[in-house]
Amino acid sequence: MKQQTAEAESLTAMSSVTVQAPARLHLGFLDLNAEIGRKFGSIGVAINSHHTIIQISPAENFLIQGKGLTDNLKLKIRQICERFYESIGSQIPSANRCINICVKQTIPEHSGLGSGTQLALTVGTALAKFHGISISTPSIAKQLGRGKRSGIGIATFDHGGFVIDGGLKPNQTVPPILAHMDYPADWKIVLVMDPHHQGIHGTAEVQAFHELPIFPQENARLISHLTLMCLLPALIEKSCDDFGKAVTDIQALIGDHFAKAQGGRYTSKRVESCLLEAQRLGHSGVAQSSWGPTGCIFVENEAKAKQLIEHLTQFAKTTFSDGNAPIFIQTSADNHGAVIESSM
Repeated sequence: MKQQTAEAESLTAMSSVTVQAPARLHLGFLDLNAEIGRKFGSIGVAINSHHTIIQISPAENFLIQGKGLTDNLKLKIRQICERFYESIGSQIPSANRCINICVKQTIPEHSGLGSGTQLALTVGTALAKFHGISISTPSIAKQLGRGKRSGIGIATFDHGGFVIDGGLKPNQTVPPILAHMDYPADWKIVLVMDPHHQGIHGTAEVQAFHELPIFPQENARLISHLTLMCLLPALIEKSCDDFGKAVTDIQALIGDHFAKAQGGRYTSKRVESCLLEAQRLGHSGVAQSSWGPTGCIFVENEAKAKQLIEHLTQFAKTTFSDGNAPIFIQTSADNHGAVIESSM
Protein backbone atom coordinates (compact mmCIF):
# COMPACT_ATOMS: atom_id res chain seq x y z
CA MET A 1 0.00 0.00 0.00
CA LYS A 2 2.83 2.43 0.86
CA GLN A 3 4.49 1.65 -2.48
CA GLN A 4 1.24 2.35 -4.42
CA THR A 5 0.77 5.63 -2.55
CA ALA A 6 4.33 6.69 -3.33
CA GLU A 7 3.86 5.83 -7.01
CA ALA A 8 0.59 7.76 -7.17
CA GLU A 9 2.12 10.80 -5.53
CA SER A 10 4.96 10.71 -8.05
CA LEU A 11 2.49 11.12 -10.92
CA THR A 12 2.55 14.88 -10.63
CA ALA A 13 1.99 17.23 -13.54
CA MET A 14 5.33 18.65 -14.63
CA SER A 15 4.42 20.57 -17.77
CA SER A 16 1.84 22.06 -20.07
CA VAL A 17 0.84 19.66 -22.85
CA THR A 18 -0.75 20.41 -26.22
CA VAL A 19 -2.06 17.69 -28.53
CA GLN A 20 -3.21 18.31 -32.10
CA ALA A 21 -4.93 15.50 -34.02
CA PRO A 22 -6.12 15.46 -37.66
CA ALA A 23 -9.61 14.65 -38.89
CA ARG A 24 -10.12 11.56 -41.01
CA LEU A 25 -12.27 10.40 -43.90
CA HIS A 26 -13.95 7.02 -43.43
CA LEU A 27 -14.34 5.62 -46.94
CA GLY A 28 -16.07 2.31 -46.30
CA PHE A 29 -16.21 -1.06 -44.58
CA LEU A 30 -14.65 -4.26 -45.86
CA ASP A 31 -17.16 -6.71 -44.40
CA LEU A 32 -20.46 -5.86 -42.73
CA ASN A 33 -21.56 -9.50 -43.12
CA ALA A 34 -19.19 -11.07 -40.57
CA GLU A 35 -20.00 -14.62 -41.65
CA ILE A 36 -16.33 -15.62 -41.62
CA GLY A 37 -15.77 -14.29 -38.09
CA ARG A 38 -14.62 -10.68 -38.32
CA LYS A 39 -16.88 -7.65 -38.78
CA PHE A 40 -16.39 -4.17 -40.19
CA GLY A 41 -12.81 -3.58 -41.36
CA SER A 42 -12.42 0.06 -42.39
CA ILE A 43 -10.76 2.13 -45.10
CA GLY A 44 -9.74 5.73 -44.39
CA VAL A 45 -7.29 8.58 -44.68
CA ALA A 46 -6.22 11.44 -42.39
CA ILE A 47 -6.74 14.98 -43.70
CA ASN A 48 -5.15 18.29 -42.74
CA SER A 49 -8.10 20.69 -43.11
CA HIS A 50 -9.62 20.05 -39.66
CA HIS A 51 -8.00 19.32 -36.29
CA THR A 52 -8.81 18.88 -32.66
CA ILE A 53 -6.35 20.80 -30.48
CA ILE A 54 -6.37 20.45 -26.70
CA GLN A 55 -3.99 22.05 -24.19
CA ILE A 56 -3.71 20.95 -20.57
CA SER A 57 -1.92 22.98 -17.89
CA PRO A 58 -1.82 23.10 -14.08
CA ALA A 59 -4.64 24.91 -12.27
CA GLU A 60 -6.04 25.41 -8.78
CA ASN A 61 -9.31 23.77 -9.81
CA PHE A 62 -10.56 21.52 -12.59
CA LEU A 63 -11.47 23.82 -15.50
CA ILE A 64 -12.64 23.38 -19.10
CA GLN A 65 -12.52 26.49 -21.25
CA GLY A 66 -12.14 27.62 -24.83
CA LYS A 67 -13.53 29.94 -27.44
CA GLY A 68 -16.93 28.82 -28.69
CA LEU A 69 -17.09 25.96 -26.19
CA THR A 70 -20.64 24.59 -26.01
CA ASP A 71 -22.23 22.98 -22.96
CA ASN A 72 -22.50 19.71 -24.87
CA LEU A 73 -18.81 19.69 -25.78
CA LYS A 74 -17.85 20.61 -22.22
CA LEU A 75 -19.93 17.68 -20.94
CA LYS A 76 -18.23 15.28 -23.37
CA ILE A 77 -14.77 16.41 -22.26
CA ARG A 78 -15.73 16.10 -18.61
CA GLN A 79 -16.99 12.55 -19.23
CA ILE A 80 -13.76 11.64 -21.04
CA CYS A 81 -11.75 12.95 -18.08
CA GLU A 82 -13.90 11.03 -15.60
CA ARG A 83 -13.40 7.83 -17.56
CA PHE A 84 -9.66 8.48 -17.77
CA TYR A 85 -9.33 8.95 -14.00
CA GLU A 86 -11.45 5.85 -13.36
CA SER A 87 -9.17 3.68 -15.48
CA ILE A 88 -5.81 4.86 -16.84
CA GLY A 89 -5.28 7.50 -14.16
CA SER A 90 -6.92 5.78 -11.21
CA GLN A 91 -3.71 6.03 -9.14
CA ILE A 92 -3.41 9.79 -9.56
CA PRO A 93 -4.24 11.63 -6.31
CA SER A 94 -7.25 13.95 -6.40
CA ALA A 95 -5.03 16.96 -5.66
CA ASN A 96 -3.11 16.33 -8.90
CA ARG A 97 -6.29 16.28 -10.97
CA CYS A 98 -6.72 20.05 -10.77
CA ILE A 99 -6.05 21.03 -14.36
CA ASN A 100 -7.07 23.58 -16.94
CA ILE A 101 -8.26 22.05 -20.21
CA CYS A 102 -8.20 24.63 -22.99
CA VAL A 103 -10.06 23.70 -26.18
CA LYS A 104 -8.27 25.53 -28.98
CA GLN A 105 -9.92 23.87 -31.96
CA THR A 106 -12.31 20.99 -32.65
CA ILE A 107 -13.43 18.95 -35.64
CA PRO A 108 -17.08 19.67 -36.54
CA GLU A 109 -19.38 17.24 -34.73
CA HIS A 110 -21.48 14.65 -36.60
CA SER A 111 -19.99 15.66 -39.95
CA GLY A 112 -18.35 12.33 -40.77
CA LEU A 113 -14.82 13.48 -39.92
CA GLY A 114 -14.25 11.42 -36.76
CA SER A 115 -14.73 14.17 -34.17
CA GLY A 116 -15.68 11.84 -31.30
CA THR A 117 -12.68 9.54 -31.55
CA GLN A 118 -10.21 12.39 -32.05
CA LEU A 119 -11.63 14.29 -29.07
CA ALA A 120 -11.29 11.23 -26.83
CA LEU A 121 -7.77 10.39 -28.04
CA THR A 122 -6.59 13.99 -27.88
CA VAL A 123 -7.85 14.52 -24.34
CA GLY A 124 -6.74 11.05 -23.22
CA THR A 125 -3.26 11.42 -24.71
CA ALA A 126 -2.86 14.92 -23.24
CA LEU A 127 -3.86 13.69 -19.78
CA ALA A 128 -1.52 10.70 -19.96
CA LYS A 129 1.39 12.86 -21.10
CA PHE A 130 0.61 15.53 -18.52
CA HIS A 131 0.61 12.98 -15.68
CA GLY A 132 3.67 11.10 -16.94
CA ILE A 133 1.83 7.89 -17.83
CA SER A 134 3.28 5.79 -20.66
CA ILE A 135 0.46 4.15 -22.61
CA SER A 136 -0.25 3.33 -26.27
CA THR A 137 -2.97 4.97 -28.31
CA PRO A 138 -4.89 1.67 -28.84
CA SER A 139 -4.87 1.17 -25.04
CA ILE A 140 -6.20 4.70 -24.51
CA ALA A 141 -8.90 4.04 -27.10
CA LYS A 142 -9.90 0.80 -25.40
CA GLN A 143 -10.16 2.41 -21.95
CA LEU A 144 -12.12 5.37 -23.33
CA GLY A 145 -14.52 3.23 -25.37
CA ARG A 146 -13.37 4.10 -28.89
CA GLY A 147 -12.66 1.81 -31.86
CA LYS A 148 -15.74 -0.35 -31.39
CA ARG A 149 -16.39 -0.41 -35.14
CA SER A 150 -13.46 1.30 -36.82
CA GLY A 151 -9.76 1.54 -36.09
CA ILE A 152 -9.15 4.25 -38.68
CA GLY A 153 -9.22 7.18 -36.24
CA ILE A 154 -6.85 5.38 -33.87
CA ALA A 155 -4.32 4.62 -36.59
CA THR A 156 -4.48 8.08 -38.17
CA PHE A 157 -3.95 9.63 -34.74
CA ASP A 158 -0.67 7.73 -34.44
CA HIS A 159 0.55 7.78 -38.03
CA GLY A 160 -1.71 9.81 -40.33
CA GLY A 161 -1.84 8.66 -43.94
CA PHE A 162 -4.00 5.99 -45.58
CA VAL A 163 -5.13 3.10 -43.38
CA ILE A 164 -7.02 -0.18 -43.62
CA ASP A 165 -7.95 -2.09 -40.47
CA GLY A 166 -8.90 -5.75 -40.16
CA GLY A 167 -12.19 -5.49 -38.33
CA LEU A 168 -13.17 -7.07 -35.06
CA LYS A 169 -13.40 -10.62 -33.85
CA PRO A 170 -16.16 -11.31 -31.29
CA ASN A 171 -15.32 -9.61 -27.97
CA GLN A 172 -12.37 -7.74 -29.52
CA THR A 173 -12.28 -4.03 -28.66
CA VAL A 174 -9.76 -2.46 -31.06
CA PRO A 175 -9.17 -3.76 -34.62
CA PRO A 176 -5.69 -4.54 -35.97
CA ILE A 177 -4.12 -2.38 -38.69
CA LEU A 178 -3.59 -4.28 -41.96
CA ALA A 179 -2.12 -1.54 -44.11
CA HIS A 180 -0.68 1.91 -43.59
CA MET A 181 1.02 4.09 -46.17
CA ASP A 182 1.53 7.73 -47.04
CA TYR A 183 -1.16 9.23 -49.25
CA PRO A 184 0.36 10.97 -52.32
CA ALA A 185 1.26 14.53 -51.38
CA ASP A 186 0.27 16.00 -54.76
CA TRP A 187 -3.24 14.56 -54.68
CA LYS A 188 -5.95 16.83 -53.31
CA ILE A 189 -9.36 16.15 -51.86
CA VAL A 190 -12.29 18.52 -52.31
CA LEU A 191 -14.60 18.37 -49.31
CA VAL A 192 -18.29 19.11 -49.81
CA MET A 193 -19.70 20.05 -46.42
CA ASP A 194 -23.34 20.70 -45.51
CA PRO A 195 -23.41 22.82 -42.32
CA HIS A 196 -27.21 22.54 -42.19
CA HIS A 197 -27.25 18.75 -41.88
CA GLN A 198 -25.83 16.13 -39.52
CA GLY A 199 -24.98 12.50 -40.07
CA ILE A 200 -26.61 9.75 -38.04
CA HIS A 201 -25.00 9.48 -34.60
CA GLY A 202 -25.50 8.31 -31.03
CA THR A 203 -28.41 5.98 -30.31
CA ALA A 204 -29.75 6.46 -33.86
CA GLU A 205 -26.48 5.05 -35.24
CA VAL A 206 -26.61 2.04 -32.93
CA GLN A 207 -30.24 1.43 -33.89
CA ALA A 208 -29.41 1.70 -37.60
CA PHE A 209 -26.75 -1.02 -37.36
CA HIS A 210 -29.24 -3.28 -35.56
CA GLU A 211 -32.11 -2.69 -37.98
CA LEU A 212 -30.31 -2.77 -41.34
CA PRO A 213 -30.61 -6.02 -43.29
CA ILE A 214 -27.77 -8.52 -43.41
CA PHE A 215 -25.05 -7.29 -45.74
CA PRO A 216 -24.74 -9.70 -48.70
CA GLN A 217 -21.60 -11.79 -48.45
CA GLU A 218 -20.99 -11.46 -52.20
CA ASN A 219 -20.80 -7.68 -51.73
CA ALA A 220 -18.30 -8.06 -48.89
CA ARG A 221 -16.19 -10.26 -51.14
CA LEU A 222 -16.41 -7.71 -53.95
CA ILE A 223 -15.33 -4.87 -51.65
CA SER A 224 -12.34 -6.89 -50.44
CA HIS A 225 -11.47 -7.71 -54.05
CA LEU A 226 -11.73 -4.04 -55.07
CA THR A 227 -9.59 -3.02 -52.11
CA LEU A 228 -6.83 -5.56 -52.69
CA MET A 229 -6.70 -5.54 -56.49
CA CYS A 230 -7.72 -1.98 -57.36
CA LEU A 231 -7.54 0.48 -54.47
CA LEU A 232 -4.18 -0.47 -52.98
CA PRO A 233 -2.37 -0.96 -56.32
CA ALA A 234 -3.68 2.43 -57.51
CA LEU A 235 -2.35 4.07 -54.37
CA ILE A 236 1.07 2.44 -54.72
CA GLU A 237 1.25 3.23 -58.45
CA LYS A 238 -0.07 6.76 -57.77
CA SER A 239 -2.98 6.50 -60.19
CA CYS A 240 -5.55 8.94 -58.81
CA ASP A 241 -8.13 7.99 -61.44
CA ASP A 242 -7.97 4.26 -60.63
CA PHE A 243 -7.97 5.01 -56.91
CA GLY A 244 -11.07 7.17 -57.33
CA LYS A 245 -12.91 4.55 -59.37
CA ALA A 246 -12.26 1.92 -56.69
CA VAL A 247 -13.47 4.24 -53.92
CA THR A 248 -16.63 5.08 -55.88
CA ASP A 249 -17.40 1.39 -56.53
CA ILE A 250 -16.90 0.53 -52.86
CA GLN A 251 -19.01 3.50 -51.80
CA ALA A 252 -21.89 2.45 -54.06
CA LEU A 253 -22.13 -0.93 -52.31
CA ILE A 254 -21.88 0.60 -48.84
CA GLY A 255 -24.11 3.60 -49.54
CA ASP A 256 -26.91 1.52 -51.04
CA HIS A 257 -26.84 -0.74 -47.99
CA PHE A 258 -27.19 2.24 -45.63
CA ALA A 259 -29.75 3.99 -47.86
CA LYS A 260 -32.75 2.94 -45.79
CA ALA A 261 -31.22 4.46 -42.63
CA GLN A 262 -29.84 7.67 -44.13
CA GLY A 263 -32.40 8.42 -46.83
CA GLY A 264 -30.40 7.41 -49.89
CA ARG A 265 -26.87 6.65 -51.00
CA TYR A 266 -25.85 10.01 -49.49
CA THR A 267 -27.34 11.51 -46.36
CA SER A 268 -27.40 15.13 -47.67
CA LYS A 269 -29.23 15.82 -50.92
CA ARG A 270 -27.19 19.01 -51.39
CA VAL A 271 -23.93 17.11 -51.09
CA GLU A 272 -25.27 14.39 -53.37
CA SER A 273 -26.09 16.93 -56.10
CA CYS A 274 -22.55 18.30 -55.97
CA LEU A 275 -20.95 14.85 -56.07
CA LEU A 276 -23.07 13.88 -59.08
CA GLU A 277 -22.09 17.13 -60.79
CA ALA A 278 -18.40 16.32 -60.16
CA GLN A 279 -18.93 12.91 -61.74
CA ARG A 280 -20.64 14.54 -64.72
CA LEU A 281 -17.49 16.63 -65.16
CA GLY A 282 -15.41 13.44 -65.34
CA HIS A 283 -14.13 13.09 -61.77
CA SER A 284 -14.10 9.36 -61.07
CA GLY A 285 -13.62 9.38 -57.29
CA VAL A 286 -16.49 10.53 -55.08
CA ALA A 287 -17.44 9.43 -51.60
CA GLN A 288 -19.33 10.18 -48.40
CA SER A 289 -17.25 10.00 -45.25
CA SER A 290 -18.85 7.72 -42.67
CA TRP A 291 -22.52 8.71 -42.11
CA GLY A 292 -21.84 12.09 -43.70
CA PRO A 293 -22.97 14.60 -44.50
CA THR A 294 -19.44 15.46 -45.66
CA GLY A 295 -18.70 14.30 -49.19
CA CYS A 296 -15.31 14.19 -50.87
CA ILE A 297 -13.93 14.23 -54.40
CA PHE A 298 -10.44 12.91 -55.17
CA VAL A 299 -8.39 14.92 -57.67
CA GLU A 300 -4.85 14.70 -59.03
CA ASN A 301 -3.49 18.10 -58.11
CA GLU A 302 -4.15 21.55 -56.71
CA ALA A 303 -4.98 23.13 -60.07
CA LYS A 304 -7.76 20.62 -60.71
CA ALA A 305 -9.06 21.05 -57.17
CA LYS A 306 -9.30 24.83 -57.58
CA GLN A 307 -10.99 24.46 -60.95
CA LEU A 308 -13.51 22.01 -59.50
CA ILE A 309 -14.30 24.26 -56.53
CA GLU A 310 -14.87 27.21 -58.85
CA HIS A 311 -17.30 25.17 -60.93
CA LEU A 312 -19.15 23.71 -57.95
CA THR A 313 -19.47 27.14 -56.36
CA GLN A 314 -21.24 28.43 -59.46
CA PHE A 315 -23.27 25.23 -59.69
CA ALA A 316 -24.41 25.65 -56.08
CA LYS A 317 -25.44 29.28 -56.66
CA THR A 318 -27.78 28.29 -59.47
CA THR A 319 -28.99 25.03 -57.92
CA PHE A 320 -29.74 25.91 -54.30
CA SER A 321 -32.05 28.90 -54.12
CA ASP A 322 -32.60 28.66 -50.36
CA GLY A 323 -29.16 30.06 -49.53
CA ASN A 324 -28.06 26.82 -47.88
CA ALA A 325 -25.41 25.81 -50.39
CA PRO A 326 -22.67 23.41 -49.32
CA ILE A 327 -19.19 24.62 -48.38
CA PHE A 328 -16.26 23.55 -50.57
CA ILE A 329 -12.82 23.07 -49.03
CA GLN A 330 -9.60 21.91 -50.66
CA THR A 331 -7.52 19.65 -48.46
CA SER A 332 -4.74 17.09 -48.68
CA ALA A 333 -3.72 14.13 -46.61
CA ASP A 334 -2.06 14.41 -43.23
CA ASN A 335 0.79 11.91 -43.33
CA HIS A 336 2.23 12.42 -39.85
CA GLY A 337 -0.67 12.06 -37.38
CA ALA A 338 -1.00 13.76 -34.01
CA VAL A 339 1.49 16.36 -32.84
CA ILE A 340 2.29 16.35 -29.11
CA GLU A 341 4.15 19.27 -27.54
CA SER A 342 5.05 19.88 -23.92
CA SER A 343 6.62 22.79 -22.11
CA MET A 344 7.98 23.16 -18.59
